[in-house]
Amino acid sequence: MNKHLRRLLIALAIILVVAIIGVGVAFGVLNNLKFATYTRAKLRDLAEDYSKRDVKFIAHRGLSVEEYQNTREAFELAAADETVWGIETDVWATSDGEFVCMHDRNALDGISNVRDVTLEQALSTPLRHNKEKYAASFDEYLNICKQGGKTAVIEIKDKDMTENDLDLIMQKAEQVGCEIRYISFHLDKLKYIRSKLPSAKLQYLVTNTHFGKGKTDEAIAAKIDLSCMYQLLTKKIADQFHAAGLEVGVWTVNSAKDAMCCVAKFGVDYVTTDIRMEKEIENFIAGLAK
Repeated sequence: MNKHLRRLLIALAIILVVAIIGVGVAFGVLNNLKFATYTRAKLRDLAEDYSKRDVKFIAHRGLSVEEYQNTREAFELAAADETVWGIETDVWATSDGEFVCMHDRNALDGISNVRDVTLEQALSTPLRHNKEKYAASFDEYLNICKQGGKTAVIEIKDKDMTENDLDLIMQKAEQVGCEIRYISFHLDKLKYIRSKLPSAKLQYLVTNTHFGKGKTDEAIAAKIDLSCMYQLLTKKIADQFHAAGLEVGVWTVNSAKDAMCCVAKFGVDYVTTDIRMEKEIENFIAGLAK
């Protein structure tokens, strides 16, 4: 292949990637504009419909607007809030077969991959973006959920996580005895968990890149709930999951109006948020009545 053809192919690939990203962003903006253009009367109608629904609020990485994400402090704040149903976290394996809660494999200061260090090393290393804070262990997180009466919403983010890792995570969760939801962008990980725990509640995390590729159909066939980036959820997709007897969640929603509209318009069952959302929605609805 000559260099001119190679450059042309690279340029075309870049254009294609930019176009795909642009379509996704445009779709999200248009979906948000549907809420932005709602009249006060329309919002009042949706508020009435919202009041008839039972929605569960999930604290995203703990109550992360008030304490740094995935720390003991963030989890404890969420556990103390009676309006929080579940506490979400991201779980990563360490070199000694243990697990730590943090957003990325390189979230620890000076460590590119947490799998290269022991749990003790991980817990004694400050976080890269907040050097005054430290990650919580998976055991600590589970115990906080148990003591607070919250559902542990466990994201399997690492695509390289092994079946042995998943087995250990499931064993630890079962030993603590709190209610569990497993969530992931990786459908194969969820299917493996289902093979081991037939009655497990699972949620498939999706963005627009997953739609139209058969993945959501595959999730429905496997009886796995949906958890969608809220800007990209449509009534058609929500209805498909609800018609199959499955539930629908949205993430990460930090606007009371958006959360209320998602619940009322799409019948959303779960809202993942960084804030104390139930109170925010109450205040928003009260403002509509003025």
